[in-house]
Amino acid sequence: MEKLVILIKQPRVDEQQVLTQLEKVLAAEREIKRQQVTLLVRIKNKLTPEQQAKLFELRSKPPTK
Repeated sequence: MEKLVILIKQPRVDEQQVLTQLEKVLAAEREIKRQQVTLLVRIKNKLTPEQQAKLFELRSKPPTK
């Protein structure tokens, strides 16, 4: 991301370089999201039906301060 910011801050921006760097950033973000969802699915699949029901209940409540 830093490289992308540096490229954009230049007086003359090389569009192709920016787009290439953007693709790298987006690919990294996509992989991170994929790993997060994979982890969530694996954790959920290890929960018993009762634990899943409790999780649903807890997630349905508004956050407390």
